[in-house]
Amino acid sequence: MLVSVVALCAVLSASAQAATAASWTYDRELGLIARASLWRATDPAEQIPRDQVFRAYVRCYHTGTAFERAFEHRYGVPADQVIAYYAGGSDVYLRMSTCRNVHAFVRGRHTIETAAAFSILLHEVLHRQGVRKERVTSCLANYAVHAGTLWLGFEEERAVRARELALDFTKRYSPPEYRMGIPDCRRLNRRTDWTDHRTFGD
Repeated sequence: MLVSVVALCAVLSASAQAATAASWTYDRELGLIARASLWRATDPAEQIPRDQVFRAYVRCYHTGTAFERAFEHRYGVPADQVIAYYAGGSDVYLRMSTCRNVHAFVRGRHTIETAAAFSILLHEVLHRQGVRKERVTSCLANYAVHAGTLWLGFEEERAVRARELALDFTKRYSPPEYRMGIPDCRRLNRRTDWTDHRTFGD
């Protein structure tokens, strides 16, 4: 009887794990793009080795319900206004719509929505790097959009426009704790790299 109960528990546990995994997929391409973009965003005169940009594994949830359920299970609060998050470790968590918009950006559709999605991806991966303050992270991520756009092979003019679209999205739609004045953000990026804002080692 005990063996049967243990076997049943094992089956149920495996089924639960399979159901959870089926609700999201790791997007390897987005992880590689984010890591390369942050590496490119550092000062070329003092560029850090690539292995000092920590790997991030991007979970793209298949439905809004699956994303919200996972967030609410973790934090116990509603997730209807949450686009993406980082919860420690090496994973970052994105809604599927955000992942789709990043892929659209990569393919060359540069709108306020797709530039914002790219910035959001970089924002969460910056948290993975140890950057903690939200408004600083948003500012750094918006500027890293420029570096990432160049790394993707687009011209300087497109990269500048993408950065400005990301900055505009943050100004117009982000909560106050995620916003930094654009002049202050420009000064921050002139004077520092994102590596200056790390608060831990890995």
